[in-house]
Amino acid sequence: MDLTTKLLIQSKENKSFLSFWTYNDDDKFWFGQVLDFNDELVFIQHYTKYGKKDGIIVTKISEIISIDFNDNYGKAMTFIIENSEELARENEFKFDYFESENWKTILLNQLKHRTEIITSVEINDEYFCGFIEDTDESNFVIKLIGSLGEDEGNALYKIEDITGFKINDIDNRKRLMLFNWRKKTAANN
Repeated sequence: MDLTTKLLIQSKENKSFLSFWTYNDDDKFWFGQVLDFNDELVFIQHYTKYGKKDGIIVTKISEIISIDFNDNYGKAMTFIIENSEELARENEFKFDYFESENWKTILLNQLKHRTEIITSVEINDEYFCGFIEDTDESNFVIKLIGSLGEDEGNALYKIEDITGFKINDIDNRKRLMLFNWRKKTAANN
């Protein structure tokens, strides 16, 4: 029995998750569990990055370039799938309404030290996600949180460079959920 077949059997029998990279799509991969397979085809229960079932993918085994398993992404996604209902619930963020040319500073100060919410700050068409740690009249410090909840350290940016915010959207809720999961897992080890 070859290694591919062993992995497919493991996923089917143990309901373990795999990431499938294929020749026809270099930029993306499919994440899911093997429902069934034969000598030519594999049937995959696909999941979105938010942990929701997203249909069944049928592909030729010969089209698979590689299969990732027991990796950081798979462990994080297993947690997200198990907690997808909680992820879908949006906690309300209340902020003080304001009309001011200092709206960026006012909002940053309302977000400062809030560890129950992750914010994405848009600077030059790029988003930086994390917790607002500190602000002054010109700058702010953000504890950057990666897409899989990893602490990526602190960074300082100019307030004047901010063009927008995303607060408590599903991507940020996912980051927060994974950040807290990682923290809890590290504390238990």
